[in-house]
Parts: sequence; structure tokens; C-alpha cells
Amino acid sequence: MLKKSISLILALILLACALAGCKKENGKTPEVSDTSAESEAVKTVDVDVPLTRTVSFLAAGDNIIHECVYLDAATAAASVGGGEDYYFDSMYSEVEQAVSSADLAFINAEGPLDTDYLPSGYPSFNAPGEAGEALVNVGFDIINLANNHMLDLYKGVGMQGTINYWKGKPVTAIGAYESREDYNTIRVIEKDGIKIALLSYTYGTNGIALGADTPDLWVPYADRSEIERQIGEAKGLADLVFVSMHWGEENSFTPSAEQKSLAQLISDCGADVIIGHHTHTLQPIEWLTGRDGNRTLVTYSLGNFLHTQLSSKNLVGGVITFDISAKDGEKPIIENVLFIPTVCHYTANTAVRDSLDYYKRENLKIYWLSDYTEQQAASHGSQNWGAFTLSTLRSYVTDTISAEFLPSSFK
Repeated sequence: MLKKSISLILALILLACALAGCKKENGKTPEVSDTSAESEAVKTVDVDVPLTRTVSFLAAGDNIIHECVYLDAATAAASVGGGEDYYFDSMYSEVEQAVSSADLAFINAEGPLDTDYLPSGYPSFNAPGEAGEALVNVGFDIINLANNHMLDLYKGVGMQGTINYWKGKPVTAIGAYESREDYNTIRVIEKDGIKIALLSYTYGTNGIALGADTPDLWVPYADRSEIERQIGEAKGLADLVFVSMHWGEENSFTPSAEQKSLAQLISDCGADVIIGHHTHTLQPIEWLTGRDGNRTLVTYSLGNFLHTQLSSKNLVGGVITFDISAKDGEKPIIENVLFIPTVCHYTANTAVRDSLDYYKRENLKIYWLSDYTEQQAASHGSQNWGAFTLSTLRSYVTDTISAEFLPSSFK
């Protein structure tokens, strides 16, 4: 569109010049033409149209590899063949196009992924390597590792293994650091000349501290002075600052007082976007105004993406998408914000129990809630832990997310 507009403008200018008997010289278009014999010069002006660049961004919430998730992936691997122990890709097939088509895509990878150890689920997570490969294959570029389960595996041994794993993938991993120096080396991702600094914090690690085997690792806890310091440094490194926050009260649709306070602090410090997760439920999206008049887009919680939690309120999550638009010489802006709801579907095998003595959950797949049917909702395995309808799932969205951020099908 921009190229067409520029071409049209130049064509009109040249046509006007031709009608006036003037010429385009030295790459400049005449502003005034004087065809009198006394005129010896032609006044000129540069044509300078600012170039607008747009980068699309997508963010998803908690990707949780519960025991039944990787057991279902093992079943899928046996079906597709290829020699892999687990196959997760098909679980994302309905949403893959949206993720892969975004210029940059973020997700919170809940818990360790250390291939030196066997997979395990709640309460002490460790995902198989194929789970990470699936995220890469689907198209995620930014992997967040700061969450309350990051030290589950041997007090940080698994965190080191997770760092090592993601180093070998074509992604930017944030939220788990090999040292304080590494933590202070702020990650900056660049796309089409737009630089974004990426910061990440977690409220805690379930009371688990780093062990003696990992003395140098660094967990980015949500310390206010650190947040303020790092945002100040990040603003000097990039055009925009995005902050990932693992925070809030589990199973709550309402941001806590602490979330609201931290969000305002982050906005006051000048961050542009806050990507929230952890509550396993949806929470509101809003714009905050910082102390300098800046605007900060805040998503308090994107809910669950892939998982096998039991309650219907945990089934609905979503992705937030927006455009980052920049003109040469100007600060980029966030626009066209849209939240697209998802639902994680599974069936329940009532003849088989998992290690926590719950019915085994199978046939996992993430769907767009707008495409999800009443029949699918009725067949959802979560019905075994509390009846619900499709209307119930949709109400979690419409009761929580402001209509200004929702697709027309949810207004």
C-alpha cells in the first residue's frame, strides 16, 4: 500500500510538471517553474516520505506438559512413526498458522526441560525434548522460562539443563540465567529494524531455592528495585521494552492488588507491554498510563494454552496479537490489539488412571473457541469434574476481557 501510494504521488507530481513544461532534475522534483526568459534556475524540493514498518506480535500463556500431555504425545508418536518417543505437533495444528504467521511469537514454557532426565508431571515437572521441538516447529520465537516450577528438578539442575537445551534452538529464551552477569545481559530481539528488549520475572519458585550443585544460576524474582533498574537499562538498548510477569493468584479471574501495583510500577518505569501468566485462568487486558504519560499494554493473564487441568475455568486461554508500527525517526507504537480465545480439548479415559489417580486425559488439541462446538464441549473430559456448556466457556471470555480487545464473534 505504501509503495503504491508513493508511486501515485510521484506520478501526479510528474504529470503536473509535464503540463507546466518543467523537468525533474538531479533526483529532485521542481516546486516552482518559471519559464520566463529571465529565469536561469529552477527551485527544487526533496520528496521525503517516511517509511513505515510493521511487525506482528503474538503471545500465548502457560504451556504445561502434564503427565497426561506427554503420555498422549507418546501415543501419537506410535501412530505417526518416525522413531520419536513423543509427538506433540498435532496438538497445536489448529492454531499453528496464526503462530507461524506472526513475525514474533512468545510463550511461557512452564517447568524444566532437561533431556538428561525422564519426563515427569505435576508437582515436579520435566518435559521431554520433543515438547520443545514442537514449540519451535509451530513457530514460537521467544520462550519464557521464569515461572514457579523452574526449579522443580533437583533445585536448579534441571534449570541448567533447560538453559542448555534452548541454547541449541533458534529461539530467544528469557527468564533463566546462568549467572548474575548473564541476567544483566538484557536480551534484545530485532525485527525489521525494530528493537525490543525482553525482561522476565516470577513471583517465586514454590519455596524451592537453588541448590549447592548450581551456585551460579540466577532466578529473576519480581523485586521492585530490580525491575526499575532493568527497565531503565533496557530503554537505552531498544525501541520498546516488553516485560513477562509470572504472577497473581491461581484460579482467579481478577488481578490481585500486588499485580495491579507491579503493573503500575512497570508502566511508570516506561515499559511498553506486560505479558502476564500463571493464574491458569483469563484475566483482564487494559492500557495503563505511566508517570511520563506513556501507555503500557497490560495482559494480566493469558490463561492456559496446552495442559490437562481439570476445571472448566482452566480450559479457556488465548493469544494476544498486535502490530508494532514504526516510522523512521519515531518511537514505534502498539496498535490493533486483539485477544483470540482458545480452548484446550481432551477426552477422559475412565478405565485408566494416571499417577495422581485421576482419569487419564487423551486426544489433546488446542482449538479456537470461536470454532469450538457444543458437541465438543459436551464430550470434553473435564465434564467428569463439573458439568459445563459451551456458553460457560464463552462467558469466561466475555465476563473477563473488555469487548474492545475481542473479535466480533464475542461481542
